[in-house]
Amino acid sequence: MIGKYLGSDLPAGRVTDTVGTMLLRRVERRPEHPVFAMRAPGRGYEAVSWQTLLAHVSSIACFLRERGIDPADRVAVYSPNSYRMLVWELAVTAMGAVSVPIYAGHGRGSVEAILLHSEPGALYVDGESRLANVEACRGREFVHTLVTGDPSKPIHFDRILEGGSVEAFRAMVRSVDPEDVAFIQYTSGTTGDPKGVMLRHRNILSQQLALEQVWEIRRHSRFLSYLPWHHSFGGLFERFTALYQCATLYLEDSLGKNIHRLIQNWRIVRPTQFFSVPKVYVELVAEARLNPEIREILFHPDLKFVFTAAAPLPRECGEYFKSHGVAVLEGWGLTETSPCVTLTAPGRERVHSFVGDPIPGCEIVTDQENEIYVRGPNVMKGYYKDPERTKEAIDGCGWFHTGDLGEISDYGLRIICRLDGLFKLSSGEKVSSMLVENALTLSARWIENAVAMGSGEGWVSALIFPNFQSVASWAKKAGKEWSDDGELVTDPDVQELIADEVRSGMLDFQPKFMAVKAFAIIPKQLGVDAGELTPTMKVIRHRVAAKYASWGRAIYRPEEHPDLRPHIVYLSEDPETASGDSSRPMED
Repeated sequence: MIGKYLGSDLPAGRVTDTVGTMLLRRVERRPEHPVFAMRAPGRGYEAVSWQTLLAHVSSIACFLRERGIDPADRVAVYSPNSYRMLVWELAVTAMGAVSVPIYAGHGRGSVEAILLHSEPGALYVDGESRLANVEACRGREFVHTLVTGDPSKPIHFDRILEGGSVEAFRAMVRSVDPEDVAFIQYTSGTTGDPKGVMLRHRNILSQQLALEQVWEIRRHSRFLSYLPWHHSFGGLFERFTALYQCATLYLEDSLGKNIHRLIQNWRIVRPTQFFSVPKVYVELVAEARLNPEIREILFHPDLKFVFTAAAPLPRECGEYFKSHGVAVLEGWGLTETSPCVTLTAPGRERVHSFVGDPIPGCEIVTDQENEIYVRGPNVMKGYYKDPERTKEAIDGCGWFHTGDLGEISDYGLRIICRLDGLFKLSSGEKVSSMLVENALTLSARWIENAVAMGSGEGWVSALIFPNFQSVASWAKKAGKEWSDDGELVTDPDVQELIADEVRSGMLDFQPKFMAVKAFAIIPKQLGVDAGELTPTMKVIRHRVAAKYASWGRAIYRPEEHPDLRPHIVYLSEDPETASGDSSRPMED
């Protein structure tokens, strides 16, 4: 192995628990302790105890066994976060079957692909539109047991909860081994077609053994949870941290989509820890700066730390939390690593843009190209039905090749870019598309998404996808009229508005050769159903770049695309220099 090594001296130990034995131990210790709470109309949050959870999980597991579901069979769930989803997945994994979570926002095509690939024998689906998607797609024939949240359908979830035996459930749990697969998590597809990642019980629970050595989370802790459970950050990392530590999961019923509802729930729950992506933290800080009452709600004395992942947290956002006495912890990982690999520990000074040290029991190295390799009990078993991809991803020494580029230093690991998100300028300089795109979007008001361009060119440009709600609101207040989005984004004042935000993002950006010098404003919004965004709202870069390749070419050679010229903005005082000889960079 070439490159620097960084590993933890604290062994995580051998995992002897499974999801089922973990559940039984928690029930034995704290049967009446609240494990989950959700808002009831007009009545605030109502909690469910571990004892009640066990009874419901036992009922679902016994029902599935009676319906012919055996160990290692796949069982899917197509639902937003809910108590039913929690019960269903715990029952499936505890009895030795394999849970296949499907993103609640997926359309028929994505659902069909997952059903055809995973062939689940049973499925819980919540919601009329989701049920219609299932009924209309191929792959439905594999689902011999379809459970819904609709009382008018043949098998209604709540009616199943009336039966079952805890003793029969205990017998099922005893037959499960930590090496058995518990989940098939489908990747978000940012680097190609989604893959079914097989994660064992020991993968999931080794992380909790490791976190127990790093974090102190008391049993009376309160997690306000909105991260989608089909995704590894919310479903495996946050959710199982709460379950393992006997914290209470409070469901954030706006699912992170309504900042004012989130703050309202925050006021009621007073979370002791909060897990989120940077975009939500940016919104929370913006609200806190505007309103002292909101600031007091957010920064209450019980809040121990906030945890961020998925993208770099803007420096000023992290500093704002720190100035109010709240630690910001950051982490990095992938679905294939269950997901956490590194995190910043409490008490250690967090350095902006670094994602910390490996969790106990996990080790990382980088090769001469700066690709990060990971080895440890958190690394997946492999890709479902794909031995070739598995062999490519995990070498003979057990190292998982992540496809992420990074640097290791005394401050821990710094993520540079995805391997396929790196491109070269004509000068030979390498550009990290991730760094450019994050600088443009993480604190942006007018820019929703951005894709860095410039492979083989002399300087960097970007495709800009505006936040049309914000831009239209500004334009309306400015007294402007427009017939469609295309007319709106070619308005000179709107272009200058966005240009100012691009300049602001590039102001202190380093290195300077990666700074954006021109951009095209595209009058479209990216979408999940169009295959342009992942369910967690990450841009699927290769698809967007291919789809809008002509816009990228038009930035450098506008004379070849006169119809697109009105959408292109050059930040140089001499646009002809930018749009002429693309073999040399523009002057700063």
